[in-house]
Amino acid sequence: MRYRDINDLADISRDAAAVADFIGQDEYLSSLEAIGRSLRAKGFVTPFDDAMFSLELDLLNLEMLRTHSAGVFQSLPQRCHRGVDFLIGLGQTIPILSMEAKTRLLGRLRKGLKEGLWPLYHELRTAASLSKFGWDIHFHDFEEDGGYDFLAIRNQKTFEVEAKAISAFTGWAIKAENISKLFVEVKEHFVWKEGSTIPLFGLKLLSSLSPNRAQLGQVVAAFNEVAQTRGELSLPNAHVRFMGAVPNQAPDQLMRAILKHHHMVRKTVFGNLQHPRLVLEIDSEKPSQLGRKIIRTISETAREQFSRLNPGVIWTHIELISEKDFTVLGSPHNGQAGFLDRIANAALLSEKRSHLGQLVFSGGSFLSKDASAARSSYARAVYNSPACRFGESFIFPDGRRRSLPEGNIA
Repeated sequence: MRYRDINDLADISRDAAAVADFIGQDEYLSSLEAIGRSLRAKGFVTPFDDAMFSLELDLLNLEMLRTHSAGVFQSLPQRCHRGVDFLIGLGQTIPILSMEAKTRLLGRLRKGLKEGLWPLYHELRTAASLSKFGWDIHFHDFEEDGGYDFLAIRNQKTFEVEAKAISAFTGWAIKAENISKLFVEVKEHFVWKEGSTIPLFGLKLLSSLSPNRAQLGQVVAAFNEVAQTRGELSLPNAHVRFMGAVPNQAPDQLMRAILKHHHMVRKTVFGNLQHPRLVLEIDSEKPSQLGRKIIRTISETAREQFSRLNPGVIWTHIELISEKDFTVLGSPHNGQAGFLDRIANAALLSEKRSHLGQLVFSGGSFLSKDASAARSSYARAVYNSPACRFGESFIFPDGRRRSLPEGNIA
């Protein structure tokens, strides 16, 4: 199977219609609308929510636009480029699958419409990239119900390719579900009597944010105390300080202000949009375990999902990260190997993974435009194995291959 190189509005309209028909017009739209309703009903905004379901909100906007334009797009909003890219990939994939594979794909879509479609989106982007470099694609996972995702074939060469998607918050000490529990306690027990302003607090954790309700209640009680004293307070596992107050504003304005503050201070910032309102800047002294999680994922994938009869490629996409931050991960620092360099070094130099030919990492999302076309894109780093038992087995060009400085994975 090969994908189209160029897509016009008519192509994208047909792909969008194919996706809606495959899932079911009513089910597709109602599932997307339910995501929007659930996010609004929470009453607080987090970086997780904003990024985790951005693809689904793109799809909702696109489906509403398609409906209003009688099924044929007249234009496409640039901000929805990820949604457009998803529809292009999925719309071309559905027709070439067997009935059994279509059933498995439909199950993935229904699950994804509840939990997030971004892992499936990464698989479609991987398939599109393989096609771009001239490889014919067989959807092994959907057709065979297991193993690696794709069999890529070109000029009598065969590769097994697995696409993995990992949240940038994987291995982080502050879990999204525990933040949600904290804001439940805020709703029930936090008191702020100045209706014209919204307080801003700093919460510095020594390790993880506890899911225990009693401990979360202690944090909220500390919010109440420092709100009155305009000072700070130390708890057994955290330090709370009052950072000031901002003028009261509409929920959508507050949401934009929270996201702007998040990018400015490069820390995680949460906001309660309903009464009692507050903004929380939160951090932890416990280092992220993202590198170890990625290594574990690569190790398990290499061990369990490949036949070892052909060279294997693992493409790991780091979701919920900016292009700029991803670029930093792949760059050397103070003469030492970069974060991704160290991961590739640890993974590719192991004899247990000698069947791997390449590792690919990607992250960030942006709209790439030139004079003739625009497409959704991402930053990428490719590493060639110096020890693959199949020889120089490279499916993607421009891979890195060099001796890397020693360094532990943080």
